[in-house]
Amino acid sequence: MLSEFCNKLSDIAQLKLGIQLAKAALPIWQQYFAKNPDEIDKLNELISDKNKIKNGSNRIEIQFPERALVAIEKSLKKAAAENTNPMAVMKKDPLLLPFLATSMQPLTNTNWDITFTYSIRLVYTSIWNILTWLLLRKITNDNETHIYVAINQAADALMTEKIVTKNEIENILLGYKDEIRIAGEDVEWNSPDMNDTDAGKQENNNLNEIYLQLIGKKNPSDAPIKVQTEEILRQMREEGKSFWDKWEEYYSGTSKRYMFDKEKNTYMRTEMDVIVASFYNEYTMTEEQMLEFISGVSLFSLRENGFVI
Repeated sequence: MLSEFCNKLSDIAQLKLGIQLAKAALPIWQQYFAKNPDEIDKLNELISDKNKIKNGSNRIEIQFPERALVAIEKSLKKAAAENTNPMAVMKKDPLLLPFLATSMQPLTNTNWDITFTYSIRLVYTSIWNILTWLLLRKITNDNETHIYVAINQAADALMTEKIVTKNEIENILLGYKDEIRIAGEDVEWNSPDMNDTDAGKQENNNLNEIYLQLIGKKNPSDAPIKVQTEEILRQMREEGKSFWDKWEEYYSGTSKRYMFDKEKNTYMRTEMDVIVASFYNEYTMTEEQMLEFISGVSLFSLRENGFVI
């Protein structure tokens, strides 16, 4: 399982792996905007006075993801030269903070997940997850580390665009297999502050509040009403349609699909590791459970999955 593999690696190894895969996926972003330079305006339209973050840029340029990765690499190089535990130094790097604040802004807009293609969003959020892991929070609400999600997202983008194969991803992972965690690496994570100043603590608290708002948005503005959810379940039962939870895979790295199994005469949820397919699980769901889940999915996403509603 990829998460177990990453959890065995040292923090530095995970960071290097995340950077390597994010850099490999960066051309997806660059080539898209080279062909569609005006599309960057759509990204900036997601930033307004309502979600502007202190220290965040008013405008995001096409080169932003690349500049963020360069800044992360420079911080790592400098920290490694200064300290036997570079993570402790990087965590307080004030030069990285504006990149985190800037990257978070469009993600807080509810239109983020319908503005760009899946792979473009993966490239962007893989870098956001690296920065979040470095500066703000280690663990997601799904009890995964943000660096693991970043690794998963970058790899998913590379395979989705057929830039690398699953075997090539596995070979990259194997290159880090000997960089094992040592005792005490988690101690540094017990102190969440970016620095010891009152200003730094306040900034961290502000970002934490925004982070919680970001991951806490569960119900979309275009959620289906009861009669629509019933019609969606009918299409599952009678027409064999299914729903792939793209948002879940986006943040947790686990691909989930919801459907109706005619042979078992029950609703099902399947879960699969999106990188190395190290696990595949099936769970039955009652009609009430499926109705509750569908009621929290956007109509846009349901229509993307082929539901006519």
